[in-house]
Amino acid sequence: MTGDSQLITFAPIVISALSLILAVVSFVLNYRLSLRDKKRGEQLENLQLKLHELQLQREEEAAERRSSSKVEARYVRIGLKGHRIRVSNTGGTTVTNVTCEYDENAGPYAFIQDKEPYERLEPGESFDETIFFADGSTSKFMVKTRWIGEDGKERSRDNIVSV
Repeated sequence: MTGDSQLITFAPIVISALSLILAVVSFVLNYRLSLRDKKRGEQLENLQLKLHELQLQREEEAAERRSSSKVEARYVRIGLKGHRIRVSNTGGTTVTNVTCEYDENAGPYAFIQDKEPYERLEPGESFDETIFFADGSTSKFMVKTRWIGEDGKERSRDNIVSV
């Protein structure tokens, strides 16, 4: 009986001690998890803040693009032997009096500018000018586009055209 009585006496103490140890281990693990969750929450807040800043910056840039004017010139091949310079309004506003200039010594043999000055060019619209090349013509040259924006100011842009 003494073995059973000792077991009956020590069993609740052992069970209580094991419960206490389990509770302490559980508390420590929960505390570590809560610290990790708090750290990840702060990281998430920082990432969300950066994302909002980037979205705001992108919206500001889009609004600036919509309110600015920009005219570009680029080379376009038509068929096997047709060459054109496509002048496009890549800005967000309507432009007027669009013209092109190039250095006759460092460009194509002939640049037929029969559509210039182009009176009105809406955003996304373009027009083509015919160019001819001769043997020895450079394959890269500069075309300067000029236009008047909606605000009435004359603007220009240097375009490197590569054939």
